[in-house]
Amino acid sequence: MKIGITADVNLTETPIINLKLAHFAPKPLVDVLVKNDVVPVILPILPGKLAKASLAGLDGLIIPGGHDIAAEFLHENPSLELGPTYSPRDAFEFPIVKAAAEQHLPLLGICRGAQVINAALGGTIYQDLPSEYKGDGLLQHSQRTKGDLPTHEVKIDPTSQLGKDLGPTAFVNSRHHQAVKEVAPSLKAVAQAPDGVIEAIENDDASIQAVQWHPENLWQSSPQQERLFTAFIDRIKGGLLNGQSRCPKP
Repeated sequence: MKIGITADVNLTETPIINLKLAHFAPKPLVDVLVKNDVVPVILPILPGKLAKASLAGLDGLIIPGGHDIAAEFLHENPSLELGPTYSPRDAFEFPIVKAAAEQHLPLLGICRGAQVINAALGGTIYQDLPSEYKGDGLLQHSQRTKGDLPTHEVKIDPTSQLGKDLGPTAFVNSRHHQAVKEVAPSLKAVAQAPDGVIEAIENDDASIQAVQWHPENLWQSSPQQERLFTAFIDRIKGGLLNGQSRCPKP
Protein backbone atom coordinates (compact mmCIF):
# COMPACT_ATOMS: atom_id res chain seq x y z
CA MET A 1 0.00 0.00 0.00
CA LYS A 2 1.22 3.49 -0.86
CA ILE A 3 -0.07 6.68 0.77
CA GLY A 4 0.96 10.09 -0.50
CA ILE A 5 1.93 12.94 1.83
CA THR A 6 1.97 16.45 0.41
CA ALA A 7 5.19 18.19 1.35
CA ASP A 8 5.66 21.22 3.57
CA VAL A 9 8.33 23.80 2.70
CA ASN A 10 11.29 25.13 4.71
CA LEU A 11 10.91 28.91 4.95
CA THR A 12 13.63 29.26 7.59
CA GLU A 13 16.69 31.27 6.62
CA THR A 14 19.65 28.96 6.11
CA PRO A 15 23.14 29.24 4.55
CA ILE A 16 22.81 25.67 3.25
CA ILE A 17 21.71 26.09 -0.32
CA ASN A 18 19.97 22.70 -0.60
CA LEU A 19 17.81 23.46 2.44
CA LYS A 20 16.43 26.70 1.00
CA LEU A 21 12.74 26.12 0.27
CA ALA A 22 13.39 22.39 0.72
CA HIS A 23 10.32 20.16 0.65
CA PHE A 24 9.80 17.80 3.59
CA ALA A 25 7.28 15.64 5.43
CA PRO A 26 6.97 15.33 9.24
CA LYS A 27 9.07 12.37 10.38
CA PRO A 28 6.54 11.17 13.01
CA LEU A 29 3.92 11.00 10.25
CA VAL A 30 6.24 8.96 8.04
CA ASP A 31 7.08 6.74 11.05
CA VAL A 32 3.47 5.83 11.87
CA LEU A 33 2.82 4.81 8.26
CA VAL A 34 5.99 2.71 8.08
CA LYS A 35 5.10 1.05 11.39
CA ASN A 36 1.87 -0.07 9.78
CA ASP A 37 3.54 -1.43 6.62
CA VAL A 38 2.61 1.51 4.42
CA VAL A 39 5.04 3.00 1.90
CA PRO A 40 4.92 6.81 2.31
CA VAL A 41 5.27 8.75 -0.95
CA ILE A 42 6.30 12.37 -0.40
CA LEU A 43 4.75 14.59 -3.05
CA PRO A 44 6.82 17.72 -3.72
CA ILE A 45 5.08 21.05 -4.28
CA LEU A 46 4.25 20.94 -7.96
CA PRO A 47 2.34 23.21 -10.33
CA GLY A 48 -1.39 22.75 -9.90
CA LYS A 49 -1.73 21.30 -13.41
CA LEU A 50 0.22 18.24 -12.19
CA ALA A 51 -1.93 17.66 -9.11
CA LYS A 52 -4.19 15.01 -10.66
CA ALA A 53 -1.28 13.15 -12.25
CA SER A 54 0.57 13.04 -8.92
CA LEU A 55 -2.17 10.80 -7.48
CA ALA A 56 -1.44 7.96 -9.91
CA GLY A 57 -0.47 4.76 -8.08
CA LEU A 58 -1.54 6.00 -4.64
CA ASP A 59 -4.03 4.24 -2.37
CA GLY A 60 -4.63 7.28 -0.15
CA LEU A 61 -3.48 10.83 0.51
CA ILE A 62 -2.58 12.82 3.62
CA ILE A 63 -2.47 16.64 3.74
CA PRO A 64 -0.36 17.51 6.83
CA GLY A 65 0.17 20.73 8.78
CA GLY A 66 2.20 23.76 7.85
CA HIS A 67 1.96 27.49 7.22
CA ASP A 68 -1.18 29.58 6.89
CA ILE A 69 -3.32 29.44 3.78
CA ALA A 70 -2.74 32.53 1.65
CA ALA A 71 -5.74 34.86 1.67
CA GLU A 72 -6.09 34.80 -2.11
CA PHE A 73 -7.08 31.12 -1.93
CA LEU A 74 -9.81 32.04 0.55
CA HIS A 75 -11.07 34.78 -1.81
CA GLU A 76 -10.33 37.36 0.88
CA ASN A 77 -7.89 40.14 1.65
CA PRO A 78 -5.17 39.22 4.16
CA SER A 79 -6.03 39.69 7.81
CA LEU A 80 -3.72 41.82 9.93
CA GLU A 81 -2.91 38.68 11.93
CA LEU A 82 -2.32 36.34 8.98
CA GLY A 83 0.90 34.40 9.52
CA PRO A 84 3.58 33.30 7.03
CA THR A 85 2.19 31.76 3.84
CA TYR A 86 3.62 29.99 0.79
CA SER A 87 1.15 30.26 -2.06
CA PRO A 88 2.81 27.62 -4.32
CA ARG A 89 1.82 24.98 -1.76
CA ASP A 90 -1.77 26.24 -1.75
CA ALA A 91 -1.76 26.26 -5.55
CA PHE A 92 -0.85 22.54 -5.50
CA GLU A 93 -2.90 21.31 -2.54
CA PHE A 94 -6.24 22.89 -3.51
CA PRO A 95 -6.43 21.05 -6.86
CA ILE A 96 -5.04 17.81 -5.43
CA VAL A 97 -7.78 17.79 -2.77
CA LYS A 98 -10.41 18.34 -5.46
CA ALA A 99 -8.92 15.60 -7.63
CA ALA A 100 -8.77 13.13 -4.72
CA ALA A 101 -12.39 13.88 -3.81
CA GLU A 102 -13.52 13.42 -7.43
CA GLN A 103 -11.71 10.08 -7.64
CA HIS A 104 -12.93 8.99 -4.20
CA LEU A 105 -9.34 8.50 -3.08
CA PRO A 106 -9.24 8.22 0.74
CA LEU A 107 -8.08 11.54 2.14
CA LEU A 108 -6.85 12.49 5.62
CA GLY A 109 -6.13 16.05 6.73
CA ILE A 110 -4.08 17.21 9.72
CA CYS A 111 -4.31 20.78 11.10
CA ARG A 112 -3.64 22.95 8.04
CA GLY A 113 -4.76 19.92 6.05
CA ALA A 114 -8.23 20.16 7.60
CA GLN A 115 -8.40 23.82 6.63
CA VAL A 116 -7.19 23.20 3.07
CA ILE A 117 -9.67 20.35 2.55
CA ASN A 118 -12.56 22.43 3.86
CA ALA A 119 -11.66 25.52 1.80
CA ALA A 120 -10.91 23.55 -1.38
CA LEU A 121 -14.33 21.88 -1.18
CA GLY A 122 -16.21 25.16 -0.68
CA GLY A 123 -16.05 25.90 3.05
CA THR A 124 -14.62 28.96 4.79
CA ILE A 125 -11.72 29.49 7.18
CA TYR A 126 -10.89 31.84 10.03
CA GLN A 127 -7.69 33.54 8.90
CA ASP A 128 -7.03 34.34 12.56
CA LEU A 129 -9.20 32.54 15.10
CA PRO A 130 -8.43 34.77 18.15
CA SER A 131 -9.47 38.00 16.40
CA GLU A 132 -12.35 36.64 14.29
CA TYR A 133 -14.13 34.06 16.45
CA LYS A 134 -17.41 35.34 17.89
CA GLY A 135 -17.96 32.66 20.54
CA ASP A 136 -17.30 32.98 24.27
CA GLY A 137 -14.47 31.47 26.30
CA LEU A 138 -12.03 30.89 23.46
CA LEU A 139 -9.31 28.43 24.46
CA GLN A 140 -5.59 28.73 23.84
CA HIS A 141 -5.52 26.99 20.46
CA SER A 142 -1.91 27.92 19.78
CA GLN A 143 -0.49 26.22 22.86
CA ARG A 144 2.58 27.56 24.61
CA THR A 145 3.59 24.21 26.04
CA LYS A 146 5.51 21.58 24.07
CA GLY A 147 3.76 20.65 20.85
CA ASP A 148 3.69 16.92 21.59
CA LEU A 149 1.72 17.37 24.83
CA PRO A 150 -2.10 17.42 24.81
CA THR A 151 -3.72 20.52 26.30
CA HIS A 152 -7.49 20.38 25.80
CA GLU A 153 -10.33 17.95 25.25
CA VAL A 154 -12.49 17.60 22.18
CA LYS A 155 -15.97 16.12 22.09
CA ILE A 156 -16.58 13.75 19.18
CA ASP A 157 -19.92 12.86 17.60
CA PRO A 158 -20.33 9.18 18.59
CA THR A 159 -22.30 8.45 15.41
CA SER A 160 -19.45 9.65 13.17
CA GLN A 161 -16.69 7.41 11.87
CA LEU A 162 -14.21 9.37 13.99
CA GLY A 163 -16.36 8.71 17.04
CA LYS A 164 -16.55 5.02 16.26
CA ASP A 165 -12.78 4.89 15.89
CA LEU A 166 -11.68 7.09 18.81
CA GLY A 167 -14.65 7.20 21.18
CA PRO A 168 -16.68 10.21 22.40
CA THR A 169 -13.74 12.33 23.60
CA ALA A 170 -10.04 12.86 22.97
CA PHE A 171 -7.35 14.85 24.77
CA VAL A 172 -5.39 16.64 22.05
CA ASN A 173 -2.60 19.09 21.33
CA SER A 174 -3.35 22.43 19.66
CA ARG A 175 -1.01 24.39 17.39
CA HIS A 176 -3.14 26.55 15.13
CA HIS A 177 -4.64 30.00 14.79
CA GLN A 178 -6.53 29.36 11.57
CA ALA A 179 -9.54 27.04 11.75
CA VAL A 180 -12.63 25.80 9.95
CA LYS A 181 -15.41 28.41 9.99
CA GLU A 182 -18.29 27.30 7.73
CA VAL A 183 -18.10 23.62 6.83
CA ALA A 184 -18.01 22.71 3.13
CA PRO A 185 -21.33 21.40 1.73
CA SER A 186 -20.04 17.84 1.24
CA LEU A 187 -18.59 17.65 4.77
CA LYS A 188 -19.87 17.79 8.34
CA ALA A 189 -18.37 18.81 11.67
CA VAL A 190 -17.81 15.75 13.86
CA ALA A 191 -15.76 17.12 16.77
CA GLN A 192 -15.61 20.38 18.70
CA ALA A 193 -13.47 21.96 21.42
CA PRO A 194 -15.24 23.13 24.60
CA ASP A 195 -15.41 26.66 23.14
CA GLY A 196 -17.25 25.43 20.04
CA VAL A 197 -14.33 25.59 17.60
CA ILE A 198 -14.60 22.81 15.00
CA GLU A 199 -11.90 20.18 15.58
CA ALA A 200 -12.75 17.52 12.98
CA ILE A 201 -14.68 17.13 9.72
CA GLU A 202 -15.57 14.18 7.51
CA ASN A 203 -17.90 13.25 4.67
CA ASP A 204 -20.70 10.69 4.83
CA ASP A 205 -18.56 7.61 4.16
CA ALA A 206 -15.42 8.98 5.88
CA SER A 207 -13.40 8.66 2.68
CA ILE A 208 -12.55 12.25 3.60
CA GLN A 209 -11.63 12.91 7.23
CA ALA A 210 -9.60 15.67 8.84
CA VAL A 211 -8.66 16.76 12.35
CA GLN A 212 -7.45 20.11 13.66
CA TRP A 213 -4.91 18.69 16.11
CA HIS A 214 -1.60 16.90 15.43
CA PRO A 215 -2.01 13.14 16.02
CA GLU A 216 1.37 12.49 14.40
CA ASN A 217 2.94 13.97 17.55
CA LEU A 218 0.72 11.98 19.94
CA TRP A 219 0.48 8.44 18.57
CA GLN A 220 3.77 7.30 20.15
CA SER A 221 2.21 7.56 23.64
CA SER A 222 -1.50 7.32 22.77
CA PRO A 223 -3.04 4.18 21.25
CA GLN A 224 -6.18 6.25 20.66
CA GLN A 225 -4.29 8.69 18.44
CA GLU A 226 -2.51 5.90 16.59
CA ARG A 227 -5.95 4.43 15.94
CA LEU A 228 -6.76 7.52 13.85
CA PHE A 229 -4.07 6.42 11.38
CA THR A 230 -4.75 2.68 11.53
CA ALA A 231 -8.47 3.28 10.98
CA PHE A 232 -7.62 5.35 7.89
CA ILE A 233 -5.41 2.52 6.64
CA ASP A 234 -8.15 -0.02 7.40
CA ARG A 235 -10.66 1.98 5.34
CA ILE A 236 -8.24 1.93 2.41
CA LYS A 237 -7.70 -1.83 2.81
CA GLY A 238 -11.45 -2.34 2.92
CA GLY A 239 -11.84 -0.61 -0.42
CA LEU A 240 -9.04 -2.66 -1.94
CA LEU A 241 -10.46 -5.94 -0.67
CA ASN A 242 -13.88 -5.03 -2.03
CA GLY A 243 -12.39 -4.54 -5.47
CA GLN A 244 -12.67 -0.76 -5.51
CA SER A 245 -9.74 0.73 -7.39
CA ARG A 246 -7.76 3.17 -5.25
CA CYS A 247 -5.03 3.80 -7.83
CA PRO A 248 -6.36 6.61 -10.02
CA LYS A 249 -4.90 7.18 -13.47
CA PRO A 250 -3.21 10.46 -14.40
